[in-house]
Amino acid sequence: MDKEFLKVNKHGWNTLVKNKEIFSNTSLPEYGPFMANENELGLSKDIVGKSILELGCVSGKSLEYLAKKGAKEVWGIDISEEQIKNAEQLNLKSSKFFISPMEENPGIPLNYFDYVLSLYSLGFSSDPIETLKLASQYLKSGGKFILCWIHPFFNCLKIEDDKLVIGHNYNDENKKIITKGPSKVELFQYNLKISTIINGMIETGMEIEKIIEEEPKEKNEIGDYQSHYFDARKLAASPTTLIIVAKKK
Repeated sequence: MDKEFLKVNKHGWNTLVKNKEIFSNTSLPEYGPFMANENELGLSKDIVGKSILELGCVSGKSLEYLAKKGAKEVWGIDISEEQIKNAEQLNLKSSKFFISPMEENPGIPLNYFDYVLSLYSLGFSSDPIETLKLASQYLKSGGKFILCWIHPFFNCLKIEDDKLVIGHNYNDENKKIITKGPSKVELFQYNLKISTIINGMIETGMEIEKIIEEEPKEKNEIGDYQSHYFDARKLAASPTTLIIVAKKK
């Protein structure tokens, strides 16, 4: 594992939470900025009685949502102890949380879960392919993996001199520093190509069931996402979010 990557991200997420900084965070029923939500997509409509694990569970809001929908048990893993503190304070029935990088198994059972979720978290792993491998190992045969992440093409778009341009090389999958919150806390992030993510799933024993690239909603307004990253011109040109649903063989 990339120790520098993990150190920066652990410190960054803890700082954001402890300082109560406002930063964008995706939790169910949302799948991403300006994206169709769970009420519209119904990706977890058969959740009653199922066991769920979320990779990068942040404050546990997605797991709370699924528990209220009837999930039998909800587990979460996150690198930030501050995020896990918040998740544990939800007092969810039949829940278990781990403070750990996603790319390491801290004691999570294999071949156990009906669903594994990665909601805007994969790129914050220091080893996304190892994280996908573990996601497959955690699932029962026939279990489903739901992943959403920044759409790789949207990430390439930039406003420069008041024009929409390609500002990032799609083929460049190297880690980059981004910032979050008003104080611009630094975090490492990977932005992988669609093929890299899909092939990573296939190579770990998953079958792709569905790929969703919805046209952004509310293209002409930024809404609650107060960031130039979600400029309306970018929203009109590309999906913001890539969703992939896969099943373990």
